[in-house]
Amino acid sequence: MTNRRDFLKQSFAGLGVMSGLATNLASMNAFAADTSDYKALVCVFLTGGMDGHDTLIPYDQSSYNDYDSIRGRLISGYDTSADGFAPRRRNNLLALDGDFEGRNFAFPDEMRALQELYNQGEMAIVGNVGPLIEPTIRQTFLSGAAKVPPRLGSHNDSQSIWMASQPEGARAGWGGRFGDIMQAANANSNATFTTVSAAGNSVFLTGESTRPFEVDSTGGISVEHLDSDNVLNSPVFARHYRDILEDAGQPANGVNLFGKDISSIMTRAIDANDQLSAQLAGTGDPATVFPESALGAQLQVVSRMIARRQGLGAKRQIFLVRVGGFDTHRNQTNDLPGRQRDIANAMRAFHDSMKEFDLQNSVTAFTASDFGRTLSVSGSGTDHGWGNHHMVVGGAVNGGQIVGDVPPAAFNHDYDMGRGRLIPKVSVDQYAGTLGRWFGLSDSELVQALPGLNNFDAQALNHLFT
Repeated sequence: MTNRRDFLKQSFAGLGVMSGLATNLASMNAFAADTSDYKALVCVFLTGGMDGHDTLIPYDQSSYNDYDSIRGRLISGYDTSADGFAPRRRNNLLALDGDFEGRNFAFPDEMRALQELYNQGEMAIVGNVGPLIEPTIRQTFLSGAAKVPPRLGSHNDSQSIWMASQPEGARAGWGGRFGDIMQAANANSNATFTTVSAAGNSVFLTGESTRPFEVDSTGGISVEHLDSDNVLNSPVFARHYRDILEDAGQPANGVNLFGKDISSIMTRAIDANDQLSAQLAGTGDPATVFPESALGAQLQVVSRMIARRQGLGAKRQIFLVRVGGFDTHRNQTNDLPGRQRDIANAMRAFHDSMKEFDLQNSVTAFTASDFGRTLSVSGSGTDHGWGNHHMVVGGAVNGGQIVGDVPPAAFNHDYDMGRGRLIPKVSVDQYAGTLGRWFGLSDSELVQALPGLNNFDAQALNHLFT
């Protein structure tokens, strides 16, 4: 039977009200214990499935030749740039320091800002990450013996599995479950701002008691968004709806329990909105210049909020930002470079802003995406894959290294499910678990937040952090 709290939660979700307004009663409670430091995780989700093969590129001559033999059509496509620059030719790639099991790798020129961080030891790469139920290789996959996540290749389901270990329809993600645990571990902090989304509503930041507080990329929040003309497709309703919500935030004198809960939620949510508005209106913005892009704007508002962490009473925070356009079935040579440049410049600007506040060791940003793409070329692009390579940026990161696994640029190896679709060797649970351990979760808490972690070596990526 649906209880009163669940009813309220579902009712607000159905109306599409921002989570900053609809935060439930449990997530508005104060934390139960104290922590003396501050830490934040920032997930940069690359919607559509970024091509890891076109990001972490083989650089030693032998491996590059193998890559060129398969990807030659795309490599030639990049040669047609207006200025004559050929960005995927080996002599124009940006070498990454060190070697990986005797091989070398590079970034494309568009990712110079992150290549510099890597070579400075402030960024690492985690190779061949993806959702897994159990360790899997080509033989067990093709024979059907391996248990694998459902609906591989579906954008919505793959995003949900990455964020919540279940297909579309999941109700809680691992970021939200981290938030649940941290609410009980941080006394005298404001639970409202434990998980914050600058990318709209997301299961990733939703837990059993935690609900993401949503901001837009300008810092605009909650009630102000109800001035728009798109609430239930009715410009008239939008105006009245805002009045109703504001009225509901006033103390209720009646005996209706739902009405009292609604007014309590509204009052505290509007108070939280006012608190954030007041903080963002004050001084303390980073001087770092962010790219004038959607991702740059989202990371800038995250930086602004982190700068106000003390005024917001936050000790542990998890943020989500998101940028799309990575479903490059066609026109990859035209579309991908600009997006790679945006990722690199925006993440670099964010890291530089954390240095302004001397928080580079306290904040870790990491990428995630629906899936990787095929090594093989299809027309002018690539198709959906599975495993992918991801970037982790921060002062606490043991940078300048590739951890995990980077299979060869070839077909039919142990981690090829066909056409160069990588079978992940590192599970999302291992990736998330390593981030969570740095964040402050114990081994038992990690298993609580990531039940699938028991199927893998939970310590495999421990050297990702110093």
